[in-house]
Amino acid sequence: MKLPLFTATLLLLAVLLAGPGTFAKGRDDKPGRQEVKAYYQANVLPVVRQQRQKLETQLSADDKAQLATYRTQLRELRLRGKALQESMRPSGTTETRLALTDAQQQELRSASREIMVKVGLLAKKYEAPLTQLAQEIQPQKDQWATDLKAIAARYATPEQLAKHRELRHHQGHLGQFLRPAKFLLLDPNAPASAAADNATATATAVYPNPAAATNQLEYSVRKAGPVTIEILDGRGNTLRPVVQNEQQEKGSHTLTTNLSDLPNGTYFYKITTRSGTETKRFVKQ
Repeated sequence: MKLPLFTATLLLLAVLLAGPGTFAKGRDDKPGRQEVKAYYQANVLPVVRQQRQKLETQLSADDKAQLATYRTQLRELRLRGKALQESMRPSGTTETRLALTDAQQQELRSASREIMVKVGLLAKKYEAPLTQLAQEIQPQKDQWATDLKAIAARYATPEQLAKHRELRHHQGHLGQFLRPAKFLLLDPNAPASAAADNATATATAVYPNPAAATNQLEYSVRKAGPVTIEILDGRGNTLRPVVQNEQQEKGSHTLTTNLSDLPNGTYFYKITTRSGTETKRFVKQ
């Protein structure tokens, strides 16, 4: 069975983010993870949040209260898991990756699964508006798939691509928040800045977009230091650097780029700073 492009791309990204050993030898996994997270923060989450706010107006008062209860219960489970990990930490150590026992993991998973089943049943009441909201963002989902596929291709090894093909009948973890239950659990009243506080996310914009001869990239530097900005093609291949390891101060910056040498098509700016890596899509026409 052939999977939709968006789902297939999420599967590959799930392989890429599965663990520190999944990247090619000698290659730092952090840029790949940071780039994916930054893309989601800047492009995916704002759209999903907007759709969730639309749904909020259609929920009954009782269902809103019940969802708030479920969120609290899930939060308490996460805190409980962290507390158990902390209790297992040997005195005087700074080890952060502490595994829970099988029994502890099973207990937490069972409790979480029980809550998610209840949320899933609640989501069935709103199946029609959920379907409508999903259909409204289908063009964006198609674009996300294309953009994320380009990001994934820059970091995936042949072994990862093979693993991706083996996993094509399973759902990617990164797509879970688009499922009805996960979507319903999103808190539309949470501060929008919470996601933007991610250390790898920068306030970026490209205009005009699409562009002809030139465009401008606005970006933020959170930590003073070296900055590199490159232009990538639609498949994620580096075409040329625009800024190479330039020392820049913390704050907002604007870059004007001559695009006359580029044929019409889709491209990306790749911005690398001390805080991480981010990509920004633009179109030359």
